[in-house]
Amino acid sequence: MKTSDGVHLEQELKLQATRRFDLAALADGVDGLAASPLETKKVSTVYYDTDDLRLTRWGTSLRFRRGEGWTVKFGTDDTNGALIRTEHRFTGPGAKPPAAALELLRAFLRGRDVKPVARLRTIRKSLLLRGATGEPVAEVADDDVRVVDGGRIVDRFRELEVELVNGAPISLLDGLRASLQRAGAGPVDPTPKNVRALGPAALAPSELDLGSPDADSTAADIIRSALAASVEMLLRCDAPLRVAMDPETVHQARVATRKLRSDLRTFMPLLREDWARALRAKIVWLSDEFGAVRDADVLVARLRQRAERLPEKDAPAARAILEVFVKQCTAARRGLAKIVREQRYEDLLEELVDAAADPRLERHASAPALAELPSLVEERWRKLCKAVEELGEEADDEQLHRLRIKAKRCRYAAEAIVPIGGKPVARFARRVQRLQKILGDLHDAVVAEERLHEIEGDRQTVFVAGALAAMESIAAEEARSTWRKAWRKAAKKSLRSWMS
Repeated sequence: MKTSDGVHLEQELKLQATRRFDLAALADGVDGLAASPLETKKVSTVYYDTDDLRLTRWGTSLRFRRGEGWTVKFGTDDTNGALIRTEHRFTGPGAKPPAAALELLRAFLRGRDVKPVARLRTIRKSLLLRGATGEPVAEVADDDVRVVDGGRIVDRFRELEVELVNGAPISLLDGLRASLQRAGAGPVDPTPKNVRALGPAALAPSELDLGSPDADSTAADIIRSALAASVEMLLRCDAPLRVAMDPETVHQARVATRKLRSDLRTFMPLLREDWARALRAKIVWLSDEFGAVRDADVLVARLRQRAERLPEKDAPAARAILEVFVKQCTAARRGLAKIVREQRYEDLLEELVDAAADPRLERHASAPALAELPSLVEERWRKLCKAVEELGEEADDEQLHRLRIKAKRCRYAAEAIVPIGGKPVARFARRVQRLQKILGDLHDAVVAEERLHEIEGDRQTVFVAGALAAMESIAAEEARSTWRKAWRKAAKKSLRSWMS
């Protein structure tokens, strides 16, 4: 699916520009890199956002720059002061944002209109830094920025930018920063231009930035934090899903919906039950859609790994078998691509944001989290224990699959209260996660084996499918033989002192 005219990973460093800094002083090169002649140009930029600046507050931006077109930037990863952002570039006139650009922002906009919110006129002085073979590795820019409103300059600031080009390693930025500061540049300041231009309103937290809970938090604080973390993960997965739908993004989106369902179930005693049950029912639909793609991805990845162990003479048949599952995976992706464009999906995102920011709580949710929540996690643990006890010595695969689901719910419940329980709760969650993983591997192997037995074709194809199925059978048997060891480690009493 083509959504933009180009995707670029921006890696840059911003520094304050002091009065004594002069870019011309770098004409002889920086940090062993040769410099191109200094260039000066005028840049006109218009930033778009909603009335409440929700794009800016989410660390996202939509701009039109004359001569360059439209750019959407996602996320701000501050790595040792460096900004690492994904840019999507679009051609088109500046009258209104391209539909494809707005589509990428749909999870954050959720039906809200955008309009011009900041107009900047910049005089940019820049030079390229080149490596030993003459290839450009970085651009250093000295930007004198005017913020314009109604044709009048209302603010002005100056900043330095160092942006890597041509895939230059990010490690270069440390040396360049030191060299620029020796030449008079000020400290690192990662504030984007649109945030500077918009002022204090742009620094307001996002819709789901509810603060960091701690040991003194109420149960309501922890519930909001847990729900908000999953909803934020889902929102941030949206644009990557629309662009490429890579397996890891699908996985993260599925995890987000699963955690939401699990947390709503765990915290049900502190929530209005009718509200929580209705919301869970809606999330099931979306979780199942993500699950269909994720399950197909897992199956294809497993079989590719297994096929690499087959003799070369079996490779053509293995490729033919893989193609069957790849086609199914592609079909599942097409289905999900349609889902994320439906109004039903957008409406659910809006409802989830509202639910995380203002969940329907019972009155006793205002009690201290330490007094209310450990017992809810303990209830999940007791259900897991009971399920293990009921298995007997010879548990079938369906029973172990249900056990995995209970382990997952227990783990999610524990992870939700780590802010109040700290390292002891985190250790417990990791042990349960290990159990969940082994049981998950078992389930994946069993499913793969069953699907391979359904393969039809010529004698060679059926033979190779049988060989792959045998590998999955071995993997399943290994999981069956090791899950109890993981259970015993998770069940150590010393891990659960915080429950009582």
